Amino acid sequence: MPGRGAWLTPTVEAYELAVKRRAFRRALRLERDPDTSAVREYLAGLGPDGPNSTALERQDMTEQAERLMDN
Repeated sequence: MPGRGAWLTPTVEAYELAVKRRAFRRALRLERDPDTSAVREYLAGLGPDGPNSTALERQDMTEQAERLMDN
């Protein structure tokens, strides 16, 4: 569907939580889970701190994303 998207904190942990909660499916309004393996591979290649962020910033973003996914 054009114009649909999903925001994800750029960490493997956030990705795994999103997959567990089926957040991609819900955000993209799909009938089944999409293949997100390329996203996982990309995030794994970023390293422990993600792109241009400190570990503390990443933790804050992850906590915020978790709260949003709970709604």
